[in-house]
Amino acid sequence: MIEIDPQLCTACGACEVACSLYREEEVFTTMRSSIILHREEVRNYFGVMLKREGEVILGRPEGVEIMKEGESSDTGGGGKPILLREPCDDCTNAMCVRFCPTGCLKEV
Repeated sequence: MIEIDPQLCTACGACEVACSLYREEEVFTTMRSSIILHREEVRNYFGVMLKREGEVILGRPEGVEIMKEGESSDTGGGGKPILLREPCDDCTNAMCVRFCPTGCLKEV
């Protein structure tokens, strides 16, 4: 299972690209990734969203929120694209964790 520490995220996108590489068999297609960057209208406000079976984990500056699939966050922004993707399968390589340069993502 993957744990998110949103305070360490710099919105570099390495996790999203790494997951897409794993899912598409060595092709970068971020639309297949189970993890995406969450951005809102506020400048420099971002976080990470990870889709798991039946839930979405939203890590943002205020902390980590776990929502049931289909629920929306109290801030309302940007959850729909993640609902169209496959849930994280806790791949044996933990590609998103391996390529996160700041340690925002950890395998637990």
